[in-house]
Amino acid sequence: IVPSIASQVSNLYVFQRTPNWLAPTPNYRSPVEDGMHQLLRQLPTYAQWYRFWLFWKNCEGMLPLVQVDENWPNQEKSVSMLNDFLREILTIYLTSEFEGREDLLSRVIPDYPPSAKRVIRDDGSWAEALKRPNVELVCQNIDQISENGIRLADGRLVEVDVIIYATGFQASDFLTPMKVIGQDGRDIHTWWNGDAQAYLGVSIPRFPNFFMLYGPNTNIVINGSIIYFSECGTNYILSCIKHLIDNSLGALSVKETVCARFNDEIDLANQKMAWGASSVNSWYKNSKGRVSQNWPYTLHEYWRRTSNLSPEDFEFIDR
Repeated sequence: IVPSIASQVSNLYVFQRTPNWLAPTPNYRSPVEDGMHQLLRQLPTYAQWYRFWLFWKNCEGMLPLVQVDENWPNQEKSVSMLNDFLREILTIYLTSEFEGREDLLSRVIPDYPPSAKRVIRDDGSWAEALKRPNVELVCQNIDQISENGIRLADGRLVEVDVIIYATGFQASDFLTPMKVIGQDGRDIHTWWNGDAQAYLGVSIPRFPNFFMLYGPNTNIVINGSIIYFSECGTNYILSCIKHLIDNSLGALSVKETVCARFNDEIDLANQKMAWGASSVNSWYKNSKGRVSQNWPYTLHEYWRRTSNLSPEDFEFIDR
Protein backbone atom coordinates (compact mmCIF):
# COMPACT_ATOMS: atom_id res chain seq x y z
CA ILE A 1 0.00 0.00 0.00
CA VAL A 2 2.65 2.51 1.07
CA PRO A 3 4.80 2.33 -2.10
CA SER A 4 1.65 2.54 -4.24
CA ILE A 5 0.28 5.75 -2.77
CA ALA A 6 3.38 7.59 -1.50
CA SER A 7 3.71 9.63 -4.68
CA GLN A 8 -0.01 10.42 -4.88
CA VAL A 9 -0.66 12.04 -1.49
CA SER A 10 0.48 15.30 0.07
CA ASN A 11 1.60 13.67 3.31
CA LEU A 12 1.76 10.02 4.30
CA TYR A 13 2.23 8.79 7.86
CA VAL A 14 3.22 5.16 8.35
CA PHE A 15 2.38 3.98 11.87
CA GLN A 16 4.65 1.03 12.59
CA ARG A 17 4.35 -1.24 15.61
CA THR A 18 7.30 -3.49 14.77
CA PRO A 19 9.51 -3.51 11.66
CA ASN A 20 9.73 -6.50 9.32
CA TRP A 21 12.78 -8.23 7.97
CA LEU A 22 12.96 -7.69 4.20
CA ALA A 23 14.24 -10.27 1.73
CA PRO A 24 15.81 -8.65 -1.36
CA THR A 25 13.81 -9.70 -4.42
CA PRO A 26 14.79 -7.38 -7.31
CA ASN A 27 12.35 -8.85 -9.84
CA TYR A 28 9.44 -9.20 -7.45
CA ARG A 29 6.99 -7.20 -9.56
CA SER A 30 8.65 -7.75 -12.94
CA PRO A 31 6.68 -9.59 -15.64
CA VAL A 32 7.90 -13.01 -16.71
CA GLU A 33 10.05 -12.60 -19.83
CA ASP A 34 8.90 -13.99 -23.18
CA GLY A 35 11.84 -16.38 -23.30
CA MET A 36 10.84 -17.95 -20.00
CA HIS A 37 7.24 -18.30 -21.20
CA GLN A 38 8.54 -20.13 -24.26
CA LEU A 39 10.71 -22.48 -22.18
CA LEU A 40 7.83 -23.33 -19.86
CA ARG A 41 5.49 -24.03 -22.77
CA GLN A 42 7.74 -25.82 -25.23
CA LEU A 43 10.75 -27.44 -23.55
CA PRO A 44 9.77 -30.90 -22.25
CA THR A 45 10.01 -31.29 -18.44
CA TYR A 46 11.46 -27.77 -18.01
CA ALA A 47 8.46 -26.59 -16.01
CA GLN A 48 8.77 -29.57 -13.67
CA TRP A 49 12.52 -29.00 -13.23
CA TYR A 50 12.02 -25.27 -12.63
CA ARG A 51 9.36 -25.92 -10.01
CA PHE A 52 11.61 -28.43 -8.24
CA TRP A 53 14.48 -25.92 -8.29
CA LEU A 54 12.26 -23.21 -6.80
CA PHE A 55 11.04 -25.61 -4.14
CA TRP A 56 14.55 -26.51 -3.09
CA LYS A 57 16.06 -23.00 -3.29
CA ASN A 58 13.21 -21.13 -1.64
CA CYS A 59 11.61 -23.83 0.47
CA GLU A 60 13.35 -26.92 1.79
CA GLY A 61 16.80 -25.39 1.61
CA MET A 62 15.80 -22.50 3.89
CA LEU A 63 14.59 -24.51 6.89
CA PRO A 64 18.00 -24.95 8.61
CA LEU A 65 18.32 -21.15 8.79
CA VAL A 66 15.53 -20.90 11.37
CA GLN A 67 16.17 -23.92 13.59
CA VAL A 68 17.02 -23.11 17.21
CA ASP A 69 20.41 -23.95 18.68
CA GLU A 70 19.75 -24.15 22.43
CA ASN A 71 23.37 -23.26 23.18
CA TRP A 72 23.39 -20.13 21.01
CA PRO A 73 23.78 -16.92 23.09
CA ASN A 74 21.55 -13.84 22.89
CA GLN A 75 18.56 -15.63 21.38
CA GLU A 76 16.51 -12.45 21.38
CA LYS A 77 18.45 -11.40 18.26
CA SER A 78 19.12 -14.73 16.55
CA VAL A 79 18.61 -18.39 17.42
CA SER A 80 21.63 -20.11 15.84
CA MET A 81 24.82 -19.46 13.90
CA LEU A 82 22.96 -19.90 10.59
CA ASN A 83 20.13 -17.67 11.77
CA ASP A 84 22.66 -15.04 12.80
CA PHE A 85 24.25 -15.31 9.35
CA LEU A 86 20.82 -14.70 7.82
CA ARG A 87 20.38 -11.72 10.13
CA GLU A 88 23.68 -10.26 8.90
CA ILE A 89 22.66 -10.67 5.25
CA LEU A 90 19.27 -9.02 5.80
CA THR A 91 20.83 -6.23 7.89
CA ILE A 92 23.34 -5.50 5.11
CA TYR A 93 20.44 -5.21 2.68
CA LEU A 94 18.53 -2.79 4.92
CA THR A 95 21.68 -0.75 5.53
CA SER A 96 22.27 -0.38 1.80
CA GLU A 97 18.62 0.50 1.13
CA PHE A 98 18.56 3.22 3.79
CA GLU A 99 22.06 4.56 3.15
CA GLY A 100 22.32 8.17 4.28
CA ARG A 101 19.16 7.90 6.39
CA GLU A 102 20.43 6.70 9.74
CA ASP A 103 17.33 8.23 11.33
CA LEU A 104 15.24 5.65 9.49
CA LEU A 105 17.72 2.77 9.63
CA SER A 106 17.55 2.54 13.41
CA ARG A 107 13.77 2.11 13.17
CA VAL A 108 13.56 -0.42 10.33
CA ILE A 109 16.01 -3.05 11.60
CA PRO A 110 14.06 -5.59 13.69
CA ASP A 111 15.25 -6.55 17.17
CA TYR A 112 14.01 -10.15 16.85
CA PRO A 113 15.40 -13.21 15.01
CA PRO A 114 14.73 -13.56 11.28
CA SER A 115 11.57 -15.62 10.66
CA ALA A 116 10.24 -15.08 14.17
CA LYS A 117 7.73 -13.15 12.09
CA ARG A 118 7.12 -13.33 8.37
CA VAL A 119 9.95 -12.07 6.18
CA ILE A 120 8.63 -9.67 3.53
CA ARG A 121 9.87 -9.79 -0.06
CA ASP A 122 11.09 -6.40 -1.23
CA ASP A 123 12.25 -4.95 -4.52
CA GLY A 124 13.49 -1.68 -3.02
CA SER A 125 10.12 0.06 -3.10
CA TRP A 126 9.73 0.10 0.69
CA ALA A 127 12.87 2.15 1.36
CA GLU A 128 12.17 4.32 -1.67
CA ALA A 129 8.77 5.21 -0.24
CA LEU A 130 9.92 5.83 3.34
CA LYS A 131 12.74 8.12 2.18
CA ARG A 132 10.37 10.43 0.33
CA PRO A 133 10.12 13.94 1.88
CA ASN A 134 6.33 13.65 2.22
CA VAL A 135 6.46 10.34 4.14
CA GLU A 136 6.97 10.04 7.90
CA LEU A 137 7.59 6.78 9.76
CA VAL A 138 5.87 6.98 13.14
CA CYS A 139 6.92 4.44 15.79
CA GLN A 140 5.25 5.89 18.89
CA ASN A 141 2.30 4.06 20.40
CA ILE A 142 -1.17 5.20 19.37
CA ASP A 143 -3.38 6.46 22.19
CA GLN A 144 -6.64 7.06 20.34
CA ILE A 145 -8.38 7.95 17.10
CA SER A 146 -9.91 11.44 17.21
CA GLU A 147 -12.17 13.41 14.89
CA ASN A 148 -9.20 15.05 13.21
CA GLY A 149 -6.64 12.28 13.17
CA ILE A 150 -4.54 9.96 15.31
CA ARG A 151 -3.32 10.94 18.77
CA LEU A 152 -0.06 9.39 19.93
CA ALA A 153 0.88 8.33 23.44
CA ASP A 154 3.13 11.39 23.78
CA GLY A 155 0.15 13.67 23.13
CA ARG A 156 0.95 14.60 19.53
CA LEU A 157 -2.03 14.74 17.18
CA VAL A 158 -1.30 13.61 13.62
CA GLU A 159 -4.01 15.19 11.49
CA VAL A 160 -5.14 13.02 8.58
CA ASP A 161 -8.01 12.86 6.10
CA VAL A 162 -7.98 9.10 5.51
CA ILE A 163 -6.90 6.17 7.70
CA ILE A 164 -5.95 2.91 5.99
CA TYR A 165 -6.43 0.29 8.69
CA ALA A 166 -3.95 -2.37 7.57
CA THR A 167 -3.18 -4.28 10.76
CA GLY A 168 -3.55 -7.85 9.54
CA PHE A 169 -6.17 -10.40 10.50
CA GLN A 170 -7.19 -12.76 13.31
CA ALA A 171 -4.72 -15.43 12.34
CA SER A 172 -5.41 -17.79 15.25
CA ASP A 173 -9.21 -17.70 14.99
CA PHE A 174 -9.67 -20.64 12.64
CA LEU A 175 -13.13 -21.05 11.05
CA THR A 176 -14.33 -17.74 12.51
CA PRO A 177 -17.13 -16.63 12.26
CA MET A 178 -18.62 -19.99 11.21
CA LYS A 179 -20.57 -22.05 13.72
CA VAL A 180 -19.62 -25.73 13.46
CA ILE A 181 -21.35 -28.36 15.62
CA GLY A 182 -20.05 -31.92 15.92
CA GLN A 183 -21.11 -35.02 17.81
CA ASP A 184 -22.96 -34.60 21.11
CA GLY A 185 -23.57 -30.93 20.26
CA ARG A 186 -19.89 -30.07 20.57
CA ASP A 187 -19.21 -26.53 19.33
CA ILE A 188 -15.82 -26.36 17.69
CA HIS A 189 -14.89 -22.94 19.08
CA THR A 190 -15.95 -23.90 22.61
CA TRP A 191 -13.91 -27.09 22.36
CA TRP A 192 -10.85 -25.29 21.00
CA ASN A 193 -11.15 -22.51 23.59
CA GLY A 194 -8.83 -20.20 21.67
CA ASP A 195 -6.29 -22.93 20.91
CA ALA A 196 -7.17 -24.51 17.55
CA GLN A 197 -5.85 -28.03 17.01
CA ALA A 198 -6.40 -30.62 14.30
CA TYR A 199 -4.81 -33.75 12.91
CA LEU A 200 -2.59 -32.82 9.94
CA GLY A 201 -4.56 -29.57 9.87
CA VAL A 202 -7.40 -31.53 8.25
CA SER A 203 -9.47 -33.60 10.69
CA ILE A 204 -10.87 -32.92 14.18
CA PRO A 205 -12.00 -35.48 16.78
CA ARG A 206 -15.78 -35.83 17.22
CA PHE A 207 -16.48 -33.90 14.01
CA PRO A 208 -17.24 -36.75 11.58
CA ASN A 209 -16.76 -36.11 7.86
CA PHE A 210 -15.62 -32.56 8.58
CA PHE A 211 -12.40 -31.60 6.83
CA MET A 212 -10.36 -28.41 6.54
CA LEU A 213 -7.72 -27.00 4.23
CA TYR A 214 -5.17 -24.50 5.59
CA GLY A 215 -6.18 -25.59 9.07
CA PRO A 216 -4.14 -25.41 12.29
CA ASN A 217 -0.38 -25.88 11.90
CA THR A 218 -0.35 -25.91 8.10
CA ASN A 219 1.01 -22.40 7.62
CA ILE A 220 4.49 -21.95 6.19
CA VAL A 221 6.92 -19.22 7.27
CA ILE A 222 10.08 -19.61 5.22
CA ASN A 223 10.19 -23.03 3.64
CA GLY A 224 7.16 -23.80 1.56
CA SER A 225 4.01 -23.23 -0.40
CA ILE A 226 0.55 -23.00 1.12
CA ILE A 227 -0.88 -24.06 -2.23
CA TYR A 228 1.20 -27.23 -2.10
CA PHE A 229 -0.12 -27.91 1.40
CA SER A 230 -3.67 -27.54 0.12
CA GLU A 231 -2.91 -29.99 -2.69
CA CYS A 232 -1.62 -32.54 -0.17
CA GLY A 233 -4.58 -31.92 2.12
CA THR A 234 -7.02 -32.35 -0.76
CA ASN A 235 -5.48 -35.69 -1.71
CA TYR A 236 -5.69 -36.81 1.92
CA ILE A 237 -9.36 -35.84 2.17
CA LEU A 238 -10.08 -37.73 -1.06
CA SER A 239 -8.38 -40.81 0.38
CA CYS A 240 -10.65 -40.54 3.44
CA ILE A 241 -13.74 -40.35 1.24
CA LYS A 242 -12.52 -43.25 -0.90
CA HIS A 243 -12.02 -45.40 2.20
CA LEU A 244 -15.60 -44.71 3.29
CA ILE A 245 -16.99 -45.62 -0.14
CA ASP A 246 -14.85 -48.73 -0.58
CA ASN A 247 -15.83 -50.06 2.84
CA SER A 248 -19.51 -48.98 2.80
CA LEU A 249 -19.00 -46.74 5.83
CA GLY A 250 -20.95 -43.61 6.68
CA ALA A 251 -18.47 -41.33 8.43
CA LEU A 252 -15.09 -41.03 10.07
CA SER A 253 -13.33 -38.76 12.55
CA VAL A 254 -9.79 -38.87 13.86
CA LYS A 255 -9.28 -40.41 17.28
CA GLU A 256 -8.70 -37.94 20.11
CA THR A 257 -5.57 -39.78 21.23
CA VAL A 258 -4.12 -39.62 17.71
CA CYS A 259 -4.86 -35.90 17.39
CA ALA A 260 -3.41 -35.14 20.83
CA ARG A 261 -0.23 -37.14 20.15
CA PHE A 262 0.23 -35.38 16.80
CA ASN A 263 -0.17 -31.90 18.32
CA ASP A 264 2.22 -32.70 21.17
CA GLU A 265 4.81 -33.62 18.54
CA ILE A 266 4.16 -30.45 16.51
CA ASP A 267 4.37 -28.26 19.62
CA LEU A 268 7.74 -29.71 20.57
CA ALA A 269 9.07 -29.20 17.03
CA ASN A 270 7.77 -25.62 16.83
CA GLN A 271 9.59 -24.74 20.04
CA LYS A 272 12.81 -25.52 18.17
CA MET A 273 12.07 -22.99 15.42
CA ALA A 274 12.65 -19.22 15.44
CA TRP A 275 8.92 -18.45 15.53
CA GLY A 276 8.35 -20.73 18.53
CA ALA A 277 11.39 -19.86 20.62
CA SER A 278 10.63 -18.84 24.20
CA SER A 279 12.36 -15.48 23.65
CA VAL A 280 10.02 -14.60 20.77
CA ASN A 281 6.61 -12.93 21.02
CA SER A 282 4.74 -12.74 17.72
CA TRP A 283 1.33 -13.16 16.14
CA TYR A 284 2.27 -16.75 15.31
CA LYS A 285 1.55 -17.55 18.98
CA ASN A 286 -2.06 -17.57 20.11
CA SER A 287 -3.45 -16.25 23.40
CA LYS A 288 -2.31 -19.44 25.12
CA GLY A 289 1.28 -18.87 23.97
CA ARG A 290 1.11 -21.82 21.58
CA VAL A 291 2.06 -21.76 17.89
CA SER A 292 -1.21 -22.96 16.38
CA GLN A 293 -0.46 -21.92 12.81
CA ASN A 294 2.95 -23.07 11.59
CA TRP A 295 4.29 -26.35 10.25
CA PRO A 296 7.79 -26.99 11.67
CA TYR A 297 8.92 -29.67 9.21
CA THR A 298 9.68 -29.91 5.49
CA LEU A 299 7.20 -29.96 2.64
CA HIS A 300 8.22 -33.53 1.93
CA GLU A 301 7.28 -34.53 5.47
CA TYR A 302 3.75 -33.15 5.07
CA TRP A 303 3.44 -34.92 1.73
CA ARG A 304 4.63 -38.16 3.34
CA ARG A 305 2.13 -37.95 6.17
CA THR A 306 -0.80 -37.14 3.89
CA SER A 307 0.08 -39.51 1.06
CA ASN A 308 -1.47 -42.56 2.72
CA LEU A 309 -4.48 -42.94 5.01
CA SER A 310 -3.97 -45.00 8.17
CA PRO A 311 -7.44 -46.35 9.05
CA GLU A 312 -6.32 -47.18 12.60
CA ASP A 313 -6.08 -43.43 13.27
CA PHE A 314 -9.84 -42.99 12.83
CA GLU A 315 -13.17 -43.92 14.36
CA PHE A 316 -15.82 -45.03 11.87
CA ILE A 317 -19.59 -44.83 11.81
CA ASP A 318 -21.66 -47.30 9.82
CA ARG A 319 -24.17 -46.13 7.27
